[in-house]
Amino acid sequence: MRFIEAAALAALTVPIAARDNFDFRVNQPRRLVAVQRPSPNRVTGNTIPLGRANTKTNSLSAGYLQAIRSGQHVDGVYSRLQNGTAQLLSVNAGSVFLAPLQAGGEMFEVVIDTGSSDTWLVNNQFTCVDPTDSEVIDESQCAFGPTYSLSSTAEQVPNRNFNISYADGERLNGQIITEDLTFAGITVENQTMGLVTVVGWYGDGTSSGLVGLAYVSLTNQYGGSNPSADVGGLNIPYNPLLTSMFVENLTAPIFSIALDRDVAQTAQAAGGVLAVGGIPNIPHGSSWASANISVVGIDAATGQPEYQFYAIRVDGWAVSKNWNADFDVKMTGNTRKTPLLHAPTYNVIVDSGTTLIYAPTDVAAALAAAFDPPSTISSTYGLYTVACNATVPRFGVAVSSKIFYINPLDLIIDTGLGFCVLGVQSNNGGYTIIGDVFMRNVLTVFDVGAAQVRFSARQCQLTNGAITIGGKADYF
Repeated sequence: MRFIEAAALAALTVPIAARDNFDFRVNQPRRLVAVQRPSPNRVTGNTIPLGRANTKTNSLSAGYLQAIRSGQHVDGVYSRLQNGTAQLLSVNAGSVFLAPLQAGGEMFEVVIDTGSSDTWLVNNQFTCVDPTDSEVIDESQCAFGPTYSLSSTAEQVPNRNFNISYADGERLNGQIITEDLTFAGITVENQTMGLVTVVGWYGDGTSSGLVGLAYVSLTNQYGGSNPSADVGGLNIPYNPLLTSMFVENLTAPIFSIALDRDVAQTAQAAGGVLAVGGIPNIPHGSSWASANISVVGIDAATGQPEYQFYAIRVDGWAVSKNWNADFDVKMTGNTRKTPLLHAPTYNVIVDSGTTLIYAPTDVAAALAAAFDPPSTISSTYGLYTVACNATVPRFGVAVSSKIFYINPLDLIIDTGLGFCVLGVQSNNGGYTIIGDVFMRNVLTVFDVGAAQVRFSARQCQLTNGAITIGGKADYF
């Protein structure tokens, strides 16, 4: 998928210091209450224009999430599923979003991912292995961008290793180091991160690593120096990059993302913008919908609930062939209005690293049937495929009694392989994920300090081929 150029960022800035009472220690994300009141939606100058890279497979978080929700794991090591976007080998159907990260004074392009937590870079002396059989292959096959060399400000952490492994052989193994990192204009000294030295990976040819934006509980630091001994073991949590910024009062505990689409599908198109400490200065709706972050994980060591992903409750799903349908957003039972489907839906994960929307099975089936001609499940790919010129129904996600409609351009995805797939697929009874198909239509605010996610509409709506802006409060 492609994205249009991000809106120009104004020079307006606001103070970014966190409140004095903010306490975000390593164990803080396991608390089940908000740390502080919501941070204001103020424009910040700490912004990063996002680029894009084309990838042949899922992002890290997409595979991880799909494996968890289907229970496909071996001895605690999760395996990527062979469905969803993992089957989409097209450059058009598998874009990831890149941002600049400065490490030890050198700049790298890294993937941003709200579904994982580690920051890692690939070492200049790394071993590339074939994920299918672990045979050593040429470095070019792992398709990284420029590699990182230990700088004068870097230091290896003794008796620790970095390990993200999957049962299908794809893996990242290496050392744990500390390094001075600058992200969105904010510098964190001695930040803990992964240095990848052995890797089985399907890269994009541009990125050199990744910055994970999720909670401490998903970090992948282990004791000892042998990654093969980590199977079934417990990770040793550390503060991810953004958490360090919050703890050190370098910025307010909030970040936001606006993803763009590239209608013309040009290779140079930007991917949007990320802001740390506030929101970017881009057009968006005048109203906001807020949802508290849900607890979706259990700490294996303590058995206590913990925050892992940015998961929320949604009210339901709006599906109709009739573009003039009036939905019963407040679920009053009014028979003159169209009811929402599968309401309410809990533990819906908001993830920039997942391309599609993975909706409850009945929602995906209803949406597929509403296309003209209807979308059907491919026996080859296990996905809903659809005629590339099909008539698109109205589809939206209801959050806090407000429907965010999805642009028709996001609901039919051209794989580049001679067929199109539906932008919404079944979650097969597991976790529901609203990925880039949803996030391209909203400005998403992750208010970590308040344990809250907020949305404001930011895309115009296509109606019968014509662009309309305004009208109902669902659009800006």
